[in-house]
Amino acid sequence: MDRRRARAGGGVIAALTSVIACTRGPATTRPLPLAEVALARATVDASAPVAPVELAQPVAPEPVAPEPVAPGLDASAPTPAAAPDAAVALPDGVRRFRGQDEDALLQAMRSRPVLRVLHRFSSTTLVFHCDLGDGVEIAFKPARRGEHQWWKHEVLAYRLARVLGITGRVPPTVSRRVPAALLEGFAHDRDLIRERDGTIRGAAIYWMPVLHHSGLHTPEAREQWTPWMFARHEVPAQHRRRASQIAALIAFDYLQANFDRWNSANVSLDERGDLVFRDNNRGWFLENLVLIERGGLQGIERIPGWMLPGIERATADAVRAEVRRDGLPFHRLEMARYWAAYSRRREALLARVREAIAEHGRERVLLDE
Repeated sequence: MDRRRARAGGGVIAALTSVIACTRGPATTRPLPLAEVALARATVDASAPVAPVELAQPVAPEPVAPEPVAPGLDASAPTPAAAPDAAVALPDGVRRFRGQDEDALLQAMRSRPVLRVLHRFSSTTLVFHCDLGDGVEIAFKPARRGEHQWWKHEVLAYRLARVLGITGRVPPTVSRRVPAALLEGFAHDRDLIRERDGTIRGAAIYWMPVLHHSGLHTPEAREQWTPWMFARHEVPAQHRRRASQIAALIAFDYLQANFDRWNSANVSLDERGDLVFRDNNRGWFLENLVLIERGGLQGIERIPGWMLPGIERATADAVRAEVRRDGLPFHRLEMARYWAAYSRRREALLARVREAIAEHGRERVLLDE
């Protein structure tokens, strides 16, 4: 997919009736009625060399290149004592991500100079793996012609996650500038948007040191976990943690109108075997936000119990206030249209969840782990 087609992806999505765009391989032809409802007919990366996943057993995943890989773990397995802490909101109000003060980490990611660019990766967009020193590394997604909003969407997704109370799943993300001279030697296509001061704007995203393929995008896995998203089905006790994470991800993606999720690269696991909600740049396009009936709304019947109060407090004003903490540059009129469309999606999601609770009861709709 070239960049012009990627930029127009939202329009294609609105036109299709059986498949949401953004594939990285040929779409599956196997009928998946429940999965299609739950995931807004999200596509499957049928070309990815990932073995079918039996979720009841520990996963032996294929590594997500090029990041280093440790042995995979099923989410139902005990968490290793040596694994870093997940992000939590402590009683004193300090959020932590992998054992670090999250706000202090954001400040370091924004302000520390880039000591060196370790590598450049390119798929539908560019990502630079950058070393900031003292163990702080970032993935930098730059402003680029034909996709200059994409990096902003990463920041929007992270700030939304904070308001929703999602902890430990969305890598911390902050806007920053990087000197163009550091990047241009790695970007020979000359599509980077250089500012007048010789810098390039972009999103600095916490570099996850370990990522695994989960296999959750495959038809076999989706046929297993899709019923867990519906209140009439029981969730096996050993899979409640995984089911809760999937349900949170589906609701998170609905709110930001992100249809580029269900492929091998975008449903990765960390070393604890927990889902990482990464690569969110294809959300937040206005043409998708306004389509409140798309994105899996009729398939959202269960959400984690902690997420309902998060959705209730994630009004447009609350998310907008959180975005202001980053200082993300947006045109006022553009933002007003975003928030109006976002508000309609949030209201539709709340109505759907409350409808499910009225029909099935809170204990069957609100998942715990």
